[in-house]
Amino acid sequence: MIGVFREQDELGRRLIVILRGFPCSYGKCTFCPFAIEQSLHTSKVIFDNREIINNAVREKEEYRPDRIAVFNGGSFHELPYDTVERLKPLAKNTVFEVEERSEFITLESIRNLLDYYKPEHLVIRVGFETFREDIREKTLNKGMPDSELKRVIQVRIEAQSRGWPVSIWSYLLFGMKGISEESVAESLRAFKKVFDGVIAVRYKKYLPNHPEPVPVSKELRELLNREADLVDWGGEQWMIGEKKGYAPE
Repeated sequence: MIGVFREQDELGRRLIVILRGFPCSYGKCTFCPFAIEQSLHTSKVIFDNREIINNAVREKEEYRPDRIAVFNGGSFHELPYDTVERLKPLAKNTVFEVEERSEFITLESIRNLLDYYKPEHLVIRVGFETFREDIREKTLNKGMPDSELKRVIQVRIEAQSRGWPVSIWSYLLFGMKGISEESVAESLRAFKKVFDGVIAVRYKKYLPNHPEPVPVSKELRELLNREADLVDWGGEQWMIGEKKGYAPE
């Protein structure tokens, strides 16, 4: 799924740039499939990402997106410097979105991203997935206890109180065995109170040892479509491991 993708949805005209990443430094979430596309070889990560970013710069000029989102199957702060530097033309004066694990979200890291990239607005997505600590830690093995959730909430408050152009959004996982629809609705309401946006993501099973998917009720579908800022229903265009968009060979 690495490559460059045009998307137009509730968030506007978006250019989605999915880079090759190194394996996530945490790497223990029970449901995550992104190791399939990551690499331990620095040269492969760097040279694949150079090609992807070059394509993204050309696409930006042609497509004129409202937002540019950069993902790497892990945290933005785990990308190599060569990649980080080459993203500058994409980020400057745009709404620039990145993903981070919670431990990388600090006032210092936010300030550094703003100073380095000079975006119009910085959006940081974080995968808390559920507001329920028991599900987050026992079922999903996220390594993000409530103390970490509260810390990131406070970082957001402090950053915005300083007038920094930054928003923090949380992912909300649904459609997986072990995550009840009641807890999804509860988490949606809670996340909306403490973060700037909520992106609901339907779970897809990619590996045999991953949890089982479960059907999604009409009631939950309607609630998510109505209340979440974006719902990712997991269409074929986002198949992990499949070559789509402008991707390197």
